[in-house]
This record gives sequence, C-alpha cells and structure tokens, in this order.
Amino acid sequence: VEQNIANAKILVDKVCNSEYASIFRKVGNDIWKEPDICNSKDLNLQFGIIGIAIAAFENSEKVNGFSSKYDYYLKGKVKLTAREEQGLALFNGKAKCANCHMADPDTKGTPPLFTDFTFDNLGIPANPQNPWYSMDATFNKEGANWSDPGLAEFLKEMPQYAMLAEENFGKHQVPTLRNVDKRPSPEFVKCYGHNGYFKSLGEIVHFYNTRDVLPPAGKVSDPKPGINCWPEPEVGSNMNKDELGNLGLTASEESAIVEFMKTLSDGYV
Repeated sequence: VEQNIANAKILVDKVCNSEYASIFRKVGNDIWKEPDICNSKDLNLQFGIIGIAIAAFENSEKVNGFSSKYDYYLKGKVKLTAREEQGLALFNGKAKCANCHMADPDTKGTPPLFTDFTFDNLGIPANPQNPWYSMDATFNKEGANWSDPGLAEFLKEMPQYAMLAEENFGKHQVPTLRNVDKRPSPEFVKCYGHNGYFKSLGEIVHFYNTRDVLPPAGKVSDPKPGINCWPEPEVGSNMNKDELGNLGLTASEESAIVEFMKTLSDGYV
C-alpha cells in the first residue's frame, strides 16, 4: 500500500523498465548466470536479487559515511561546543537516551550506530494526519479505530512466534539517530516517531521528558486527565515506563540534547 506495489511481479517489472535496468541485468548475468534476468521465469530469484541489492546499498559507505561532526569528535579531530558537550553528557546520563541509542564505539572500534535494534512502545499518540485512517476498507477494515500493531503484525503471522504477538503489540524497532536532523534544507519539516506525530526534534525530546508528568494541582489536562498535555497513546499496553516519561529535564537541557543530536548528520566539513 505504502509504495503502491501490489506484488513481487509488479516490482520486478518496474525495475526491468527503469533507467538502471541494464545494471540489474548485469548483476543477474555476472552472479546468477542468467543471460537476461528480466526474462527469467524464477520470480523468487528476481525479487531476491533486488532485496540483496538494497541490502548491499544500505551496507555501503554511501549510507554509512560516518562523517558527522560527532565522528570527527570521536577521532579527536574537532571539539564539540559547550552546549553540544552538555547534550552528550545528558544523552549518556540523565536523559537515558544511550540506553537504546548507544553513543560509544564498540569493542572493535566500530563507530556507534545509535540503536540497539530492540523494540519498544513509547506511548506515542496516534497521528490524526495518518492517511491510513481514511483508506478503503479493503485495506483498513478498522478505519479510525485502527492502532498500529508494530512488531506484533509480523509475529502473529509466524506460527513459531505467534505466542509472542500480544506482549509485543505496539512495539517498533529503535531507529538509529544518525542523520536524525539531516534534511535537504533548513525549512524542511521532518517527522519523528513511528507514525510521524512529532514535527521536530524538540517536540519528541519534550515528549520523552514529560509523557508521564502530572499537571499542576487543580489543573486537569484535556486529552487524558492526569497526564501532562499529551493525548492518549496510540497503544496503551506494553509501554516503556523505565526509560522515559518523567526524566526531570529542564527546557535548557532538552535544547542541549537537540543540539547534540544535530552533530550526528553526515557530511560535516
């Protein structure tokens, strides 16, 4: 639905009619000994080559440049500003960001990937702008009542893992924070969270900090009485309540964390 590609055959046809079809044919001929991979009768092979090509690209230096200001900082080639240093200290400490987004190289010296590849439900509110809610019932039978099942959607279809679906409902993989602020232009609006609910790093950091903060005495917040000013979570079960929700960060500390995350964009000169 997201890419408007109904099946593997349509995807292969798109690749074979693309500007880079000759490269696809070359790979098929050089590695899989298919004289013309586009005319192959083996759809699984065609589809598989596309998948391997994507994986190879994602593993390449074009994607993993490790050329951010922070990378140069780790090599001792540049210094962080005082605010960036403060943000890094908070990131690794009080804000608990590094619990899931590790900021140190591994034991082999590999630059930090800023993800532990685990899955979490952060309690992010539903995004009313999500076009999925208005999709035809052919695709979305639940309409506006739909909640993103996250990891559970995959687990429930696998007999050997189906028993784990319920406890993983609403959980999404921890993303890397590399290039988290990289954008084509300063005015470009990036969306954050699994459903794009937040429209700035400042917003999502504030959410991490205050999701579970009680309002001042005598005041009742609108969407969910007793819970700050945030709407109810899209999925209320299986929420991570240990590493976010009431971190006690000041506005200045939130801002410092954002300043640090801006150092993670590749292409620093």
